[in-house]
Amino acid sequence: MKIKGNAAIVSALMSHILTWVALLWLLLWPYSYRGVKTEATVPGELPGPSTEVHASFLAVNGLRVIPILLIPVAITAILLAVTASKHSRKTTTIAAWTLVSVLLFFCVLGVFSIGPLYLPAALAAAVTAFMLLRRKPELADH
Repeated sequence: MKIKGNAAIVSALMSHILTWVALLWLLLWPYSYRGVKTEATVPGELPGPSTEVHASFLAVNGLRVIPILLIPVAITAILLAVTASKHSRKTTTIAAWTLVSVLLFFCVLGVFSIGPLYLPAALAAAVTAFMLLRRKPELADH
């Protein structure tokens, strides 16, 4: 596999790196959740003092979110493998567009929470699919 000079592979690799960045950002950024904590009081009295609370996505949701957040990473890993494969142009293009569609669907499902963080990776994946579509047919392609 020759990376230099193969823009589709570089684009697929960028998409994969961007999904890892989004994953790590979501899991570790301490300001994913912002809230206010108010101390309980006796009914009828004024509320107690409030403090602002910050937590990471992982701290709020627990370890159960990791498999869900790994879905885009897996999609872009498959895209990278498909892009670097020796299959026909038609096969790689169909597979790439299918993976891009699934990744965009993931972004739409999470549009009000985590979806927008994966949009740069989805756009890079779409660029990869466009490049595969424009790739010159090889002699082995039918």
